[in-house]
Amino acid sequence: MILVVDDDALLAGTLAVAFEKEGYRVQMANDGEEAYRYIKDPDCKLLLLDMHMPRVNGAELLIIMANEGINVPTIAMSSFRDFTAEELKGFSMVVGLLRKPFDIEEVISLAKEHAARPSARREKKPANKKVMPPRQGPAPIGEK
Repeated sequence: MILVVDDDALLAGTLAVAFEKEGYRVQMANDGEEAYRYIKDPDCKLLLLDMHMPRVNGAELLIIMANEGINVPTIAMSSFRDFTAEELKGFSMVVGLLRKPFDIEEVISLAKEHAARPSARREKKPANKKVMPPRQGPAPIGEK
């Protein structure tokens, strides 16, 4: 599944139709808060993420993804010049930055390159939990 996250319904719908014509399953979300529900889905192979949206914006969602080890390949999209490719290099999941308006064929080409690549869906962080050995003998009084 390709997840298209943009508060511009016309652009999101145009991208969805283009990807569906290419044979991809597409899910749309209006902002980062809604997108968060879908990026944890193992079927999510690519995220097209607008950087400027209400509630949870693209930058905030990238921070959440990094903190939680969610490593879905992400193409950032912005019509503003306040995000640079250099700044986004700090997020390992970001594979490209597209400036709006962009050519749909360019997006499809970039998406095909990264949606097909194997993705480490979640980077497992080592647990710091102590594992207790199984108890030997009878259970203490009050425990079953």
